[in-house]
Amino acid sequence: MEVAKLKLPWLVKDRATIVVVYKKSKSSKTYYMVITDHHVDIIINARATKPIIKHKYDILELGVGISYVKKYSTQYKIKKPTIISKYKY
Repeated sequence: MEVAKLKLPWLVKDRATIVVVYKKSKSSKTYYMVITDHHVDIIINARATKPIIKHKYDILELGVGISYVKKYSTQYKIKKPTIISKYKY
């Protein structure tokens, strides 16, 4: 996956890119990816009432940096990640 094809508006504002890979059940073979500019603590907060990734899902990988997009997309064969922006740019 080309990082240049993804439209990540927070790259202009020098914000960190968080990449999360998860699956929806322990026996599932389908992986999902979320790319966001939220803080890591907000993503893994167990007491959140409206979490970014539901508490029942299993988070497999969590990386800080744009380089993890390509690494995780090839490793888990993810073609369309979900992009969640904290602010409207």
